[in-house]
Amino acid sequence: MEAHNTIKLLLVDDHQVLIDGIKALLEKAEGISIVHQALNGKGALETLEQHHAEIDLVLLDINMPDMNGFEVCQEIKKRFPDKKVLSLTMHSEAGFITKMVKAGADGYVLKNAGKDELVTAIRSIQQGEKYFSKEVTNSLLDGMQSKKPSRSQYIPKITRREKEILRLIIDECNTDEIAAKLFISDTTVISHRKSLLRKLNVKNTAGLVRVAYEFNLLAEE
Repeated sequence: MEAHNTIKLLLVDDHQVLIDGIKALLEKAEGISIVHQALNGKGALETLEQHHAEIDLVLLDINMPDMNGFEVCQEIKKRFPDKKVLSLTMHSEAGFITKMVKAGADGYVLKNAGKDELVTAIRSIQQGEKYFSKEVTNSLLDGMQSKKPSRSQYIPKITRREKEILRLIIDECNTDEIAAKLFISDTTVISHRKSLLRKLNVKNTAGLVRVAYEFNLLAEE
């Protein structure tokens, strides 16, 4: 492959050992070069600002300390719409995949993927295609087929206020922030959160997020 056709990558992950591993994996891949790296979301956006012309595609993790992968992907697509984004993560859950797609990701591959699949994903996305590994596709299909509400899996209807609070919880707002945004007291927020946990039969915030996406609870009425 000619040098001018080389796909230039920005690799974003908060673990240097994983960055080094992926660089080693792709080192001899023809026509692919990791030209920049970042250890967090803010660093990724700063790198794109400074080296926009040098980057074609972003390999992006989801779990990062300052900005998560969903937020970073949204910002990339908003500020640099010509850049491709491939999510490279350990999360195979349908909720994560769906949220990343909604954020604008062009593909989704798990970190246990081999070199051949990762190279195929990068090349496919750079050519304008979408790419989802077989395991990811199966996870989405399983979610669609087995996670829909049924008579034996009934999800109670939540109120408009509970829906507002659930949306803010998913946006990672804390109790004080939710109270300020909705002009209600902290006590009221806590009460609604307890109600959501009880109605949706989950134990924590992660459960709320999972059920919200599995059952499309935030869909506009």
